[in-house]
Amino acid sequence: MDPLSRFNSAQHSSLHASVSQEKYNEYAAGHDQIAKNIAALLVGGHPIDSTEVQHWIGRHYEFVCQFWTPNRIAYKSLALNYTLDPAFKATYEAYETGLALFIQKAINLWADQNLPVESPATNSQPGAQT
Repeated sequence: MDPLSRFNSAQHSSLHASVSQEKYNEYAAGHDQIAKNIAALLVGGHPIDSTEVQHWIGRHYEFVCQFWTPNRIAYKSLALNYTLDPAFKATYEAYETGLALFIQKAINLWADQNLPVESPATNSQPGAQT
């Protein structure tokens, strides 16, 4: 299963066009592993705050950071898209019904506990002493 093939967006087309087929397959396999593991935890009745779910959300964040390093607000906004954007939602719902919302909630928790509101570069001001 190629979860990225279901995206119907310019961003996906741009990503696919800018990398080799081998690298694209690597990204797809990495995403698939993360989604399958989170789906299994959902089916197993694990709550979003369980150590196992939060571990895989951390892995998801690492996956996202291959392309872009979001701060807390941006990562939570991405997660919101998983429930609002039909392509994202279809990707996650193909693994398990309810997975898009489950991941969104789990990302919100993980981001609140692990990420700054602003990116480090925007936290510093010119001439500020640390």
